[in-house]
Amino acid sequence: MGAGFFLVTGGLDLFVRLEGAILPFTASNQWPETELGTNMFLTDSRQVTRSLFLEDDPNRIIAAEVGPAFQEYRRRWDLARGFRLQLPFPLHVDYELFYACNLRCPICLMSLPPQERSLYGDSKQALSLETMKRLLSEGASRGQAAAGLNGICEPLLSPELPEIVSYARRVGLLDVMFSTNGLLLEEKISRELIAAGLTRLMISLDAATEATYARIRVGSDFRRVTENILNFLRLRREMKSRLPVVRVSFCVTSLNEHELDLFIRTWSSRVDFISIQHYGNTFTGQRASDRSRLFPEGYHYDYTQGTRCGQPWKRVMVRHNGDVIPCCDASGLALVIGNIHGGELADIWLGEKAVSLRRLHQQGRSYEEPICRRCLTKWGPPSEKAGPERRLE
Repeated sequence: MGAGFFLVTGGLDLFVRLEGAILPFTASNQWPETELGTNMFLTDSRQVTRSLFLEDDPNRIIAAEVGPAFQEYRRRWDLARGFRLQLPFPLHVDYELFYACNLRCPICLMSLPPQERSLYGDSKQALSLETMKRLLSEGASRGQAAAGLNGICEPLLSPELPEIVSYARRVGLLDVMFSTNGLLLEEKISRELIAAGLTRLMISLDAATEATYARIRVGSDFRRVTENILNFLRLRREMKSRLPVVRVSFCVTSLNEHELDLFIRTWSSRVDFISIQHYGNTFTGQRASDRSRLFPEGYHYDYTQGTRCGQPWKRVMVRHNGDVIPCCDASGLALVIGNIHGGELADIWLGEKAVSLRRLHQQGRSYEEPICRRCLTKWGPPSEKAGPERRLE
């Protein structure tokens, strides 16, 4: 990939430039020692996501298009994620438009049988267009800067998606994004999303070959998705737009770990950045035991590194039924701090549940919340460095 290769955290917060080298990914959350030094990698607070790009970092690209307000938003983001700024309203809100997906990937709750899947959401409920416009208007008026249109759903199933993106930008949101499996990213909606002002498009691929893709992205079509991505990039050029920045993602599991290098080499010169993520086992009971087979061989996680999480300090998710949770992780689905159908999001953000949770994370006591504790320990068997689980007590 050559000189000028970059790494950036999962939250797009910190950057480090690595001149003329590709540092190897290992099945560990400890960064490998290289001739460039042992601490050249920067990751998210839980040490589970790393992203890389070849030319310019995504935030600089967006800032050049959106203007100085974007830089101020990212400054406040960094302060909040570092527990140094208490915000009157979340900077980023994820909106789970509905609870449905067109794939059944084994790493996702959507792969469960219908009866079990219904324990985590109701496919008959959704955030209406009217509700979305109300929430986006409220957020923009109170200092919200970014919106994600994700949760446990495939956003491209919504025919209203371009209108939602366009409305979010019109009311003043600076950064509007969503993740997708890309199967429905056809030319018409691609043009509409680019024209609407989408700032980030993130496609989950998780494979470099058709055979491996079929084992992970169950129900999809590798060639069709690859063609959709390349066509989207072509349309962006034809429409003379620098946005949205485009990311492809690779969640490392036992099914695909052998293809990571090929994946990076395939996509690094095509898209704006690549995200490499550790698999997190969000399942419970016997399902958790079954899905533990997806951890990469020999992988262990030092969960004592991530006892503080900045997500409750900077963002929330509004689920399809109106429930508000303090992060974007599936492990937090049961950590409900309010519901937008019973009050304004601003009041929920400043409510006792949210404030108490932020205090726990600021003080490094997040393990006292059972759901956060579960999230800390879902990334794999504990490493020897972490010691027995009682280290978190």
